[in-house]
Amino acid sequence: MQKIQLKESFRNAFKDLSENYVAVVQILLAGGLAYFISRIDSAFDPLFLALFIGVILGSIYRSEKKDLISQKALTITLPLGIVLYGTNIVFPKGIEIPPIFIGITLLSAVFLGLTVFLFARLNGIGGKFTTLLTCGNAICGASAIAIISSIINPKKEEFSASIIIITVVGLTGAVIYPSLYYLTGIPQAKYALLSGATLQQTGLVKIATKPFGEELETLALGIKAVRIAMIAVAALVVSFFYSHHRFYVPWYVVAFILLAFLSQNILPEQVVTTLQPLSTFAFALTLASIGFSVNLSDIQNVRLTPLIIVYTGWLFTTLFILFLINLI
Repeated sequence: MQKIQLKESFRNAFKDLSENYVAVVQILLAGGLAYFISRIDSAFDPLFLALFIGVILGSIYRSEKKDLISQKALTITLPLGIVLYGTNIVFPKGIEIPPIFIGITLLSAVFLGLTVFLFARLNGIGGKFTTLLTCGNAICGASAIAIISSIINPKKEEFSASIIIITVVGLTGAVIYPSLYYLTGIPQAKYALLSGATLQQTGLVKIATKPFGEELETLALGIKAVRIAMIAVAALVVSFFYSHHRFYVPWYVVAFILLAFLSQNILPEQVVTTLQPLSTFAFALTLASIGFSVNLSDIQNVRLTPLIIVYTGWLFTTLFILFLINLI
C-alpha cells in the first residue's frame, strides 16, 4: 500500500512540475548555478548558494502556484538528496584517527548542540527551530538541517533562517582559524582536530585546512566524518520525539543509513565518489526549491537572537575544545 502511494505521489509531482515548467526551470537554474560555482571554488557552499539564489528568483517570479511547485519539487529532490547523502559518511582511507581525537570530536558535537539547545529554549525559541539550529551546529550544517527538516516539517522561514545562521557562524570560524593557527603555533594534527570537530560544514573544514597541506586537510575531513556519521543517530532520535507514530522513520532516512553502511563497507570507491556529487546536486535543488517559495520579510522577522545564540554556543565549545587539545 505504501509503495503504491509513493508511486502516486511521484507521478502527481512530475505532472504538476511539467505543467509549470517556467518555475521548474528557475529552480533548476538556482540549484545548477550554485552547484557549478561550488565546483569552481569550494569556498562557496552549494546549499547556501542554492537557497540564496532560489530566494532571489522566487521574489521575482509571481504566481499563485509558486508554493505548490516548490512543494512538489521537494517531494522528488529531498528524498533523493537524503538517500544519496549516505555516500558522504565515508572515512578517508589511509589515515588513522587517534581514539582520543574521536572522543574529543564526539564531545565537541555534544557541546555544540547542547549549548545551542539550552540557550535557545531559555530564550523561548520554538522547538522545531531550536532542533534545526542544534543539529546544524552540532553535526554537518545545512545537510543536517535538510535531513532533520524532512522529519519535523518546520516553517520554511525557520528552515531558511537556520541555514543562513549556521553558515554565517561557520564562515566566521573558517576565516579566523588559519590566523589562530599562526598565532598559537598549534601542532598540525591538533589544528586538524579543532577544524573537524568544531566547524559546521565540510566545505568550511576544507577552507580552514587546505592552505596547510593535503595531509592536514585529509585528517580534518576524517574527523569531520565522525560528526557527519552522527546524523543517523540524530535522525532516529528526532523521529522518536516528533513523529505522530511512535518511532516512525521515513523510508528515505532508512535508505540513507543503509547506503552509508554500504558506502563504507561494500560499495567500490569509484561508485561512492560518483554518487557523492549527485547528492550535493540533489540537495542544491532542494534548497533552491525551498528558497523559491520563501518570503524575505519572513526571514527578517526571525531577528538576531538565534544568530547570537549559535555564535555563543560555537564560541563556548571552541574555547573548551582548545582547552582539551592543550591537555593532550
